[in-house]
Amino acid sequence: MTTQLILSAPQAIVVFAAAGLGDVLWTPQNEAVARGRISNVWDRGAGHLPVRHRWLASCRWVATPAANDRFSLWLITADALATPALTDAALTFGDAELTTESELIANCQEFGTVLATAVDKLFLTSGIIDLYSRYVAIAAWNGSATKALTNTAGDFFCRMEPMPPALQAPV
Repeated sequence: MTTQLILSAPQAIVVFAAAGLGDVLWTPQNEAVARGRISNVWDRGAGHLPVRHRWLASCRWVATPAANDRFSLWLITADALATPALTDAALTFGDAELTTESELIANCQEFGTVLATAVDKLFLTSGIIDLYSRYVAIAAWNGSATKALTNTAGDFFCRMEPMPPALQAPV
C-alpha cells in the first residue's frame, strides 16, 4: 500500500515588534485605554507566497487587568504599497496610533484576541491565519476598560511563521 503525507514546511519567522526586536516596526506599548496601533508594512514579495501562517502574539497591561480585558489583533492588507484607497479601511501603513476601533471592526479582519485574566503577567496567544495579499500590516486595540498597556517594548510582539504544505513522495 502506498502512502503519501501532507506535512508542514515552516519557513523564516517575521516579527512585528519595536525597533531592534523584530523585522517590521510595531510599537503598541504605552497605548491608553481605547487606543490602538497599526504597524509598518510587511512586503511579502512578488510571486508565489505561502498562504498559511501560524501567529503568536504577546501583550501586558500596566497593572493587574480585569478578567477578559482584550488586546485585539487585526489584519490590514493592500495590493498597492502606498495607496490608502486600496488598503483595508483606507488606513495608511506606518507605525502609528489609532484612535477609533470602528474602522477596524467594519473593514478589517480580526485574527486574534489576547484575553486577560485578573493576573499581572505577560499574556500570549496563538492561532492560524491565511494571508493572500502582498502587503500586510497588523493593528492592535487595547480593549481594557481601565488599564493602559505597559511601556516596555519587549512585552509586545506578533510573530508570523509561514507554514506552507509539503507533499511527501509516495512510499
